Amino acid sequence: MGMADSIGVRALRFLDAQRLDHSPEHYAFAHRYLTGADREFSDAVDREIEGGVRLREEAVRSLMPDIASPFSDGTFDRLTIQLLELLTKVSATTGGLNQDLTRTAAELVSAEPQHIHRLVVFMIDRTAEAETSLSAALQQAQVLRDTLNGVREEMGRDPLTGLPGWEAMVERLDACFATIGHCSVAVVDIDQLDEFVATHGPAMGDRVLKAAAMTLKDACAPYQVGRWGDTSFLTVIDEPDLATGIARLESACAEMASRHLRVRETDEPLGQVTLSAGVATSRGRLPRDLTKAAVRLSRKARKQGGNRVLAEARLIEIG
Repeated sequence: MGMADSIGVRALRFLDAQRLDHSPEHYAFAHRYLTGADREFSDAVDREIEGGVRLREEAVRSLMPDIASPFSDGTFDRLTIQLLELLTKVSATTGGLNQDLTRTAAELVSAEPQHIHRLVVFMIDRTAEAETSLSAALQQAQVLRDTLNGVREEMGRDPLTGLPGWEAMVERLDACFATIGHCSVAVVDIDQLDEFVATHGPAMGDRVLKAAAMTLKDACAPYQVGRWGDTSFLTVIDEPDLATGIARLESACAEMASRHLRVRETDEPLGQVTLSAGVATSRGRLPRDLTKAAVRLSRKARKQGGNRVLAEARLIEIG
């Protein structure tokens, strides 16, 4: 996925078009809108900007009152300070070393023979000091990199389910193709979600999504499971043994169908919640074509009554 297509760049362009500052809070707002994972929220924003109307700060707060910076705990400030300290340390070390070696090299040109040994020893010692300092800076840089990777992973999570979001799953799929050249994916839908939302409201829909997310995550481990649109999840099966992946998905379907969800306020039984999954294998196709094939199979599974896993037929039947 190119930088021009990334959700991050699109979010910044959206903020520019709306003349909103590039604050973490505004970025979170734009990210939630552009991913489309929360259709009700996206529709509300569309109504607000219909006809080319720009968003005002009051509208942003009204549409997303619980907006919060992902760095509200001070993480961003700490990372900034660590980075500046690291850059200052490296700059001071390399700058001082360069000055000392340049000055000593100039002295060597005209030095008396009895002084050459002293100057060479100084250059060796000075280089060793710089090496020690840079080694410590390298360790600090590695810690900082790990922290930044953690922040990046957290930013890529779906706020409702805690699973990796759409962009993170696209990156995971691209990485799978780049490293092993092929993989299989499953697109999983909740069969009754639209009916639950229509009957009990969006809050109940969110509860069902969370329950399905945790069921899939547990049943499909160690495969990566993430959010893939309003009502769907994506599972990346990055090993050739597709039968194992299908078995895990069938286990997730059985587990979800056996759960007895209730309306929290009234204790009324919600009814059975089932999943439908479509599994497709790359077979030389691009990632986007692979996921489209899995979506078609998932829809076919729902039309057949749901609560099932449909996979593409094998190219060659053995036995």
